[in-house]
Amino acid sequence: MDSISRHEQLLRVFHLIDILFGARHPLTAADIKERLQSRGAIDEMSDRNIRRDVEFLEKFGYAVKASRKRTPRGTTCRAWEIVPGKGADELSAPAVSLPELLSLAAAREFLAPLAGTFYWRGIAQLLAKVEKIATPELLAYAAAHKEGLVVHPKPREAKYSSRTLNAVNRAIRNALELEIRYTSLADRRPKKAVIRPEALVLYDGSIYVAAHRAPPRAGGRGRAGGDAAIRFYKLDRLTEARPSSRTFARSGTTVEALLADSITIYRAIEPPRRYRIRVDPERARWACERPFHPRQRVRTQADGGVILEIERAWDAEMIPQLLGLGGAVEVLEPADVRQRLAEEAQRVVDRHGGRPAARAASRGSRPA
Repeated sequence: MDSISRHEQLLRVFHLIDILFGARHPLTAADIKERLQSRGAIDEMSDRNIRRDVEFLEKFGYAVKASRKRTPRGTTCRAWEIVPGKGADELSAPAVSLPELLSLAAAREFLAPLAGTFYWRGIAQLLAKVEKIATPELLAYAAAHKEGLVVHPKPREAKYSSRTLNAVNRAIRNALELEIRYTSLADRRPKKAVIRPEALVLYDGSIYVAAHRAPPRAGGRGRAGGDAAIRFYKLDRLTEARPSSRTFARSGTTVEALLADSITIYRAIEPPRRYRIRVDPERARWACERPFHPRQRVRTQADGGVILEIERAWDAEMIPQLLGLGGAVEVLEPADVRQRLAEEAQRVVDRHGGRPAARAASRGSRPA
């Protein structure tokens, strides 16, 4: 059976479950065909294929009861009904369609980085409710044959320990200061810190804790409200998280608002500034399809190039993207960024102008 036929069968099967659950009496093949046609699930279908769909339900754990039913012509033929509460599972009438079920399965893959959080448990509980109308065997079959969607790279499940996630969640929900041991990229060993977590941020397949640094407790140094700058602590580098009994007042600005002008999750103390960028025609479509910034304005030029206008952006986010496009992009403003790009390009030329340093070093060395 090809993928299209298999998908059509799954759609029919979910309609068939709904039809048999809602019927007040056993249904013949003709009855089922009429109801499927009225729903637009089929145009025409043989009695043999209807019997195969009924057998499909039996194979996947539904308590299908067959009986004989008298037809208007006075003869008898086979008829079927689903008996709720019978068979391997206690099943009830469905309230979900196949597309909804497959979308739920896809959502579970997207939420895989959140394994261990209450969001993940919520998806698991929702799937458990779905299993009341679809047997585990049918759910597994549908998941194995979902067509048209690939999540790549597929997120790893259970990436973080439940103990750490529960501690962070508790601190966020109750506005508790969180005592952590954290290893930044600049550190070789974890350091202790006290933070005031505002939210979890899912970015690029990893979880970050958006938080402010708490003020020092001893000596009364630091501002009473803590550090005003938001920081993002990657959960991968968190080796310990313990909520304290000290509460704090949440920031008046939401994390969503703080990230509105950010391409990634970068934040800086200095304010963002205006950028104007020209992108050559050969890369213009790429710059629009994969925008430099979520709020960029695009002005198409006569030659097919584009001018991107970005009112608020940070240099640390923009410069790596600009370097990635090489000679296909020109910064019109800020002027100092033009100079920084020229200097960086010159460093690239200097680095690659001679022979590779590693190869030259290996040629000049002798084994001990």
